[in-house]
Amino acid sequence: MTTAPEAAGRRLPFGLSGGQFQLQEYALVGVVILLLIAGAVLEPDVFPTSDNILNIVRQSAVIGVLAIGMTFVIATGGIDLSVGSMTAAAAVLGGQFAESGSAAFLLGALGMGILLGGVNAGLIAYGKVVPFIATLAMFAMARGLALWISDKTPISIFDLEGVRWFGTGEVLGIPSAVLVFLAVAVGAWVLLNRTSYGRHVIAVGGNREAARIAGVKVSRIIFSVYVISGICVAIAAILVSGRLSSASPVIGTLYELDAIAAVVIGGTALSGGRATIVGTVLGVLTFALIFNLMTLMDLAVEIQQVTKGVIIVAAVLLQRRQP
Repeated sequence: MTTAPEAAGRRLPFGLSGGQFQLQEYALVGVVILLLIAGAVLEPDVFPTSDNILNIVRQSAVIGVLAIGMTFVIATGGIDLSVGSMTAAAAVLGGQFAESGSAAFLLGALGMGILLGGVNAGLIAYGKVVPFIATLAMFAMARGLALWISDKTPISIFDLEGVRWFGTGEVLGIPSAVLVFLAVAVGAWVLLNRTSYGRHVIAVGGNREAARIAGVKVSRIIFSVYVISGICVAIAAILVSGRLSSASPVIGTLYELDAIAAVVIGGTALSGGRATIVGTVLGVLTFALIFNLMTLMDLAVEIQQVTKGVIIVAAVLLQRRQP
């Protein structure tokens, strides 16, 4: 006899779930290839260069890490609007320990990310606050914390080579930020697709009552996904601070929208119950390629924002057409 979590958690290759072939995720592979071809044709002198490609993947790493955490949240039918502000708060708190070295910065950022993620988790899982409201409140509070702790002033971490390596370093020509993003993505894929925990996450998003009857600790699962999001926030804070060589209270603006957009076009259902890590990674790359090409073509920022909105709406409409 198949339990609800097992039935809800069946997956196809590439992280698909729901027991059906999902055209959206596979189509994204073609979209990425077409964008690479289009870029090479439209901007042959700049777009296909190794420097530009490395710049694209390096810049997409921060949003990519946040999107991985967001995938777990949305898979349960939740949402996290606070990851951008939390990124700033985590970076700033880490900066308070900058004089003690890189390890202290990393621990400070990680601690703040987990703490704020835990506050969201507690409010939503046990306080029964609607995720939209809880994370909207954290959106404001985390930004306020970042400005208050830093006294509205960026904190230099130029002397912290260990932290700066995460943002600007390379390993065999591959940006360290990209390696971190890939490591997070691989770990998340294994967790979501090869463990009972991942099956429970999908089950909770698909049907909470059925999951509860089947023995899934629904509140614990919901609590855990927001903590995972907080951990991803801390990693993103380290990456962006390393790239900027400073911990700024104003970083992270609109990061949450970019992360949600990447998750949605990647194929994870906003209603929960279906999630794909590979789709999220492809969603991140799709947005990065599109906006890099539009920037090289010197298109206005307003046009880029309209394009982003159109892509998101199209992705949601495509999801509604799927059974």
